[in-house]
Amino acid sequence: MKNILSKKIFVVELYLTSELSYNDIALQEGINNPSLICNWVNLFRVAGPDALRERRKGREISMAKSTKKLSKKNKSNHK
Repeated sequence: MKNILSKKIFVVELYLTSELSYNDIALQEGINNPSLICNWVNLFRVAGPDALRERRKGREISMAKSTKKLSKKNKSNHK
């Protein structure tokens, strides 16, 4: 996880400190989509390096799963 964050920060700083385009940096760093770099730069400018951290995807868990299991008695009563 930290390796991905450091790569993003390196790419953003490279863009900000050089006169290379998004396409040039994408080719140089092996990134398939130059618009990713544009998004990273915009996030970095607005919220700093914390904005580049990976986030969990999907909905948040609203209820804890029940750990209660049926006993053998309850299963045998349902015959």
